[in-house]
Amino acid sequence: MNEALCSILSGEKEWYFDTEGRYIKFNQDGTGELWCRCNFNHWIVAHIEWKSIATPRDLNDAARTTRNTKGPQLLGQLNLEITLTKRPPDWVKSTILHNTTERCLTEDAFRSRTYTVKIEKGDFMLPCCIGYGSSSDQPRYALRLLFDISPYPPRSEWRKPEMGPDDCQFWDHREFVGRPAPDLRKRRRAMNDVSSSGWGECIVS
Repeated sequence: MNEALCSILSGEKEWYFDTEGRYIKFNQDGTGELWCRCNFNHWIVAHIEWKSIATPRDLNDAARTTRNTKGPQLLGQLNLEITLTKRPPDWVKSTILHNTTERCLTEDAFRSRTYTVKIEKGDFMLPCCIGYGSSSDQPRYALRLLFDISPYPPRSEWRKPEMGPDDCQFWDHREFVGRPAPDLRKRRRAMNDVSSSGWGECIVS
């Protein structure tokens, strides 16, 4: 189970909060990337290191409770240790973004942290769009990643949170989606669509 879930985790190119630049990536070799770009500003452009640190608990009961409902199917749960590093992706090293992460975050942001992550299968819209109108015409994704706490550092670990991060509340981003599935939106409302009615725009700020 643990190996299978890690394979799903690293099998997606990215897991998105939005497609404008807020996403996390897990590679099979235990490396990855965390990006935080919003309103043309880059806040985090960094390598991460990750590993599964425990065998997930038996999820048979949880699977039975969701099997016959209209909600997402819980594929499993992982305990991950993730370390945000100061190293940018290789192609960024020769650009003006090379020290973005270090300039925006305090030293505490680069400590290893433990997360509990759930992987679900279903019909999802981008988390940035939740609450801003109908999901009927929004891009759809077949997988969802739910963190117990955000992979983005808490407010206390940003050097100047009042200069942009406070408006975006990155530290509240705990939901990410993967595996684009354009055919899903022809079927029903997205499972994470909490809009009551009407149409709105995807808000990425």
